[in-house]
Amino acid sequence: MALGPVKRKLVAILAADAVSYSRMMAADEEGTMKILSAHRAVIDGIIQFHEGRIINTAGDSVLAEFASPTEAVRCAVEVQDALKTRNDSLPEDRRLQFRIGVNLGDVMVKGDDLLGDGVNVAARLEGIAEPGNIYVSSSVYDQIAGKLDLGFVDLGDQALKNIDRPIRAYRVEREGRRVTAAARKPRRGFGPWIAATLGAIAVAAGIAWYLGQMSSARQEEEAKAKVAAEVAKTRAEAEEAKRRAAAEAELAKARAETQEAKRRAESEAASASQARRSLEEQRAAEARSRAQAELAQARADAEATRRKAEAELAAAAESRRAAAAAAKAAPVAPAAKAVASAAPATASAGRYRGAWVAVFACPAFRTWAATNIKVPLAVSGEAFELQHRERDQPGSFNLRGVPNPDGRLQLLGGGFSPFKDTYGKPYTAAFDGRFSGERYEGNGKLGARDCTVTIARR
Repeated sequence: MALGPVKRKLVAILAADAVSYSRMMAADEEGTMKILSAHRAVIDGIIQFHEGRIINTAGDSVLAEFASPTEAVRCAVEVQDALKTRNDSLPEDRRLQFRIGVNLGDVMVKGDDLLGDGVNVAARLEGIAEPGNIYVSSSVYDQIAGKLDLGFVDLGDQALKNIDRPIRAYRVEREGRRVTAAARKPRRGFGPWIAATLGAIAVAAGIAWYLGQMSSARQEEEAKAKVAAEVAKTRAEAEEAKRRAAAEAELAKARAETQEAKRRAESEAASASQARRSLEEQRAAEARSRAQAELAQARADAEATRRKAEAELAAAAESRRAAAAAAKAAPVAPAAKAVASAAPATASAGRYRGAWVAVFACPAFRTWAATNIKVPLAVSGEAFELQHRERDQPGSFNLRGVPNPDGRLQLLGGGFSPFKDTYGKPYTAAFDGRFSGERYEGNGKLGARDCTVTIARR
């Protein structure tokens, strides 16, 4: 399949590149990126104002096309002036300068990109330019000579890298250009235009008076032509002043909008950060409140369980005392008395007094390892009360019970979990067993764990 003809066009190419960018990045990446971003915002805005199109960027370099070489050079001059103003406000070691090359040439069009010798010459001119300067080719100079209030230094023919012919180059002299009304910074509004118009009127009036004094028709015609030329020149200068005023107003507006956007972004970021902190603090406070409420509820439940167990134990003891009193008050047959006197007593009030030690053996359960817990205790009356660790704290438990006359002992109570997944949560505990001589063995649960308990004298 045959390819169609290559599309070409004649354009002015502006190539700009930052000087010492790599050195500054090595010293301070974040600070250099902030300065480059601010410079690029200025450069891009000025290119857009002069109806240029950015065709390629590589971080610290810019390539743009213009339909007019005059607009391309005006853009380059305003870019360097604006960057000089910005750099003057920075410390010397933080100043980021650009160098610019401008060429007018025939280029190939490929999509949104431009290729060819015309682009390469602009890039090579930029490469040999001094920091803060503008180099233009002879093709550009021939088109703009006499159209801009600038000075030019002829640098002669230059041998540029990868360009097979010498290129005549010119350096743009911005500082030494003639200052006219059109080059001065105009006031905003229509002041320059009005002043220029009034000047034109004054010139016209003076020339009219002069014409009144002349008798020659030829002199009158010459004077009229001169008046027309002066008026045209004044109007052109006024238009140029008006255009520059509008450009600076737009640039100032863009800068103000950029600053306002930055301020709003910083304010919104600060508000969002404060909102996040407030939300996190609120959630933390709620979590603390819930934890405190759960702990208080757990302690209340444990206390209620303990009181219930004590009440049940007291009721059982009261029942035993009442049964003993009733048995004592009832008449006993002689044969029964004989049997009773022959049988050993099943319990006595002081049988269990003394020092004991209880050992709880709990096998492995879920993610919990096997455990042996030793709890010493002292019995001074009828009740056995086992307290492991400080009451109401994680890992503690309390059991209480009174032995029956036949040696059976039920231990009831509860505790608080020491394990990570249930830490601090309350649980109930219950064991049932029987004394055999001076040793008690029982089975039951500490919460969800099946355990055995052995109680023996010390």
